[in-house]
Amino acid sequence: MSVQEVHAGPAIRWVRVLLAGFLAEVALVAVAVPLYFTPNAQAALNWGIPPASFVVLIPFGWWAARGAPRSQVLNGFLAGLAGVLLYLCLVVVGSAVAHTDPMASMTPPYLLAHALKLAGGAVGGWLAARRSVPA
Repeated sequence: MSVQEVHAGPAIRWVRVLLAGFLAEVALVAVAVPLYFTPNAQAALNWGIPPASFVVLIPFGWWAARGAPRSQVLNGFLAGLAGVLLYLCLVVVGSAVAHTDPMASMTPPYLLAHALKLAGGAVGGWLAARRSVPA
């Protein structure tokens, strides 16, 4: 093992990670808007957003991790985390503007959605790592 290998930390592609998290949240808003206009909007959102969070984060996690020299799963996971943190920032700011309780939006389905964002991003990173391994 060389000195360079010992001191080399994980190669996190921060710009891609943050951009992937942002774009994933934009995509989830695009999924949520039609659900919001259904007759039973809250139930539709509670059932639709958690699985969508997982599915949407897979390609964004893959993109964030693609081409990273190592730590692809970490890059994908961090893309999911960026999406979670962005959502939480929007909730806090929106609650401050509307003078509402930010914890009111932390329902079990949305907590599940956040966990699934992390998992979806990690799966995307894993897929990127699988593809980069020579056959």
